[in-house]
Amino acid sequence: MTGTNRIYRMKTSQRVVSIVLLVAGLLLTVGIWWSELTGMREPKFLEMMFPIVFSLGAAIFTLRSFQNTVRLSEDAFEFRGPSGTRVLPLDKIKGRRRYLSRGDVDSPDVWHLVLEPNDDRYTKIDLEELYRFDEAFYTWFNGLPDLDEIDKANPKVSNFGLA
Repeated sequence: MTGTNRIYRMKTSQRVVSIVLLVAGLLLTVGIWWSELTGMREPKFLEMMFPIVFSLGAAIFTLRSFQNTVRLSEDAFEFRGPSGTRVLPLDKIKGRRRYLSRGDVDSPDVWHLVLEPNDDRYTKIDLEELYRFDEAFYTWFNGLPDLDEIDKANPKVSNFGLA
């Protein structure tokens, strides 16, 4: 990579879904609280707390979808989210892995991209493939050593402690 500094944000669909959930949570909160505060319904604790908890969850999801970024620069791979920033220098990357996290009836399957470090001072970066990665990113990512293929070619001998 020469002279590049690419920033990738979450896909538009993730952002739209998060906004829809937030608006639905706020409308639900107003609707339930309005009817209970005006005396149209008898206040019930669970009915009053559910929309607030739902709205808080939707707000966290919205914050995540707008704040998470992946930056690929000349010297490092950086993942930034609400909980902090994780940086992995390019010369400290051992290789890559890719795996499918199977969803269920209510959630889709999601691919994960993993960067493993060759230095114990750094942690691996495992992120869902929910970002708008371009061809340059995939060219760079696929150019890294495929650790899954290496593991298949050179399996580790294990006796499970039965020596």
